[in-house]
Amino acid sequence: MKGFFTIAILIIALISCHLAASWSLPQKLIGFYINPLPVLIMVAAFRCPISTIGALAIFCSFTQDAISSAPVGTSILPLYALGLIVHVNNKNITLARTKSRFTLGAASGAFVSILSLLVLLVAGHEPLIGWFSIWQLLSEILASGFLGLVFFPLAEWIDKSVEEQPLVAPYDTSTRIIRSPHIHG
Repeated sequence: MKGFFTIAILIIALISCHLAASWSLPQKLIGFYINPLPVLIMVAAFRCPISTIGALAIFCSFTQDAISSAPVGTSILPLYALGLIVHVNNKNITLARTKSRFTLGAASGAFVSILSLLVLLVAGHEPLIGWFSIWQLLSEILASGFLGLVFFPLAEWIDKSVEEQPLVAPYDTSTRIIRSPHIHG
């Protein structure tokens, strides 16, 4: 059933990218585009195989770059690196508390933003970096933290709604059958 979860995350990524680009109120208030993709990659990294994370990183990067002014493919490496790091270490990360979900969302926003800037600098592009960039980074971290509070419960709900239910056995499964020539009384 992970195929349904993968398709659902891809659809959520497409819808959230479209909403973030078309809804101009947050952009007018804080002055820049809020990126929902780092949090979605992190959510998928906890529940999906690495191939799904790769497909999601490529799909999300092309979707985001199609509606932004960034060079095409700039965010593939940061998104995949985030997904890979979280997927490898998902047994060591807890999601039980609201604080941890907020912190993971904020960390994902910071990681992808900084790594995307480094990719642009290494590729020879000249991004506009100034004092406003610090405001953008801090706001992106805060917005990603709040998006983490939204996307983690949404992913849990999607994952639980399609999980495989055990079949009911026609007999009592708690009976213990001992197959031994020796009977211990």
